[in-house]
Amino acid sequence: MCARGFHIKTSNGPDMVARLARGDVNMPDFDGFPVDEQAEDAAFEAAVYNLLRPVSTIRASRLLHHHIPVLHPGPKLSIPQDLAGRRLFVFERAEGVNNVWDELSATSKV
Repeated sequence: MCARGFHIKTSNGPDMVARLARGDVNMPDFDGFPVDEQAEDAAFEAAVYNLLRPVSTIRASRLLHHHIPVLHPGPKLSIPQDLAGRRLFVFERAEGVNNVWDELSATSKV
């Protein structure tokens, strides 16, 4: 799934990272995965994050919120004015460094 990532800084809460799907099931001529398949995948992903979080040997960001895509009834004639048709995951931003993939050796990447 293609997505866009956002770093959200709040004045009085944790730093967060949001991942929003690019594909919206309510767009005219939407040609992505069916909404029921996306809903199952999103629910499964949320369950996995919640299962992994208490395991101290597995580093997983804390899932703060998730949204499963909702298909609006009726014909898809105009661009949606909301995000209801997209997957959304919001995580507490984990401490550490990001964008280190290019710095890793070939052995480290394996």
